[in-house]
Amino acid sequence: MPRKLLLLLLSVLTVFTVVACDEITTTTTTSNTTSDTTTTTTTTTTTTTSVVTTQLVDLIPSECSSIDIVDGWVPTWCDEFKYEGSVDPLKWKHQNGGGGFGNNEAQYYTSRTENAYVDGEYLTITALKESYMGYEYTSSKIWTQGLENFRYGKFEMRAKLPSGRGTWPAFWMMPSISKYGGWPDSGEIDIMEHVGYDPNVVHGNTHTDRFWGTNGRGASTESLLDNGTFTSIDVLNEFHTYGVIWTETTIEWFFDGYSMGSMGYTPTKNQSFLLPTSVDWPFDQNFYLILNLAIGGDWGGAQGIDNTIFPTEFVIDYVRVFQQDYISDDTENPTAPSSPQVLSLVDRTAYLVWKPSTDDNAIRRYAIYVNDILKGYTSVYGIQLTGLPADRDNIIKVVAEDYAGNLSEPMETLIST
Repeated sequence: MPRKLLLLLLSVLTVFTVVACDEITTTTTTSNTTSDTTTTTTTTTTTTTSVVTTQLVDLIPSECSSIDIVDGWVPTWCDEFKYEGSVDPLKWKHQNGGGGFGNNEAQYYTSRTENAYVDGEYLTITALKESYMGYEYTSSKIWTQGLENFRYGKFEMRAKLPSGRGTWPAFWMMPSISKYGGWPDSGEIDIMEHVGYDPNVVHGNTHTDRFWGTNGRGASTESLLDNGTFTSIDVLNEFHTYGVIWTETTIEWFFDGYSMGSMGYTPTKNQSFLLPTSVDWPFDQNFYLILNLAIGGDWGGAQGIDNTIFPTEFVIDYVRVFQQDYISDDTENPTAPSSPQVLSLVDRTAYLVWKPSTDDNAIRRYAIYVNDILKGYTSVYGIQLTGLPADRDNIIKVVAEDYAGNLSEPMETLIST
């Protein structure tokens, strides 16, 4: 193994230190000079050291310590609601106000305990019919924005949903910084949405620049009824778990641990290769969690609001976030990307895809070089390259990196402009 040598030369004290990954050897030479003689004494000491990598399991928050680790998913954030009063201000913030929130919703959100209260076991978000701040209904909306952000992982809630026509509860995620522009360009991940007039169907969805609103891509519990996993589903009177697993290239929705469906980065879908990757896949940035109970609105209120249902409650048992430890036991370099293919080349703009690298844990990202100049990174196995130098054979190199910082050999290809 290569050793680093640090040489420090002083007039009367010379120290040579060799640092390796597992030992430190120090040789000290001291010269004492008198008018008659010079005596040189050399002392060598060796100290064995070790590099300690903190494992993710050692970073589990104390309030999450009782949660089981299943299939390598380590709990890294949670709210078990084992306290009383308002929601924990170190975990959640309230969004107060009305205005419809872009969906013509009818409620005014408050931070009052009448609308959001923790009883030592559950968080209950209650929608009320009352005259408040010029609105006919009140409810609550909380989020982790400004407190905790997440990128990739498993996100799960156990809850009992409110009943009644006009209710619209949701467990969802929005980008911490709108990296690619305003909604929907920077993405939205709906882990669970439900509308009261369709009582036993639960939806998961995503919204992006090209796929949003009713054209969003997602899944629903109908798939579990269609394939015979369940013969019936009661989400109004029973607790169920709702979750997603979000990776660098896919989002998959779960109901009680069963997959409802998934979507992912697909550069050939609807000629995505003619556009930047973010148009279909902006999910390479930090997002925050949101819980709310809306009343009415374009979807929730599509069949009106039943005023006899109030008060109606959205009862949450817990919210949990899990991560995989992709670092502490990573011992291998990723394989090199392969099979480069140019899906589109117009003037100086090209869309390049490749066969993804593999790793003993996971690929974090790919570095893209154009003529040996780093142009940027992507989490997916494709990229739109703009502004390529004209009238030349451009050398494109792609290098995979895992979460431990290990690099692959480069994939190389030519793009002629």
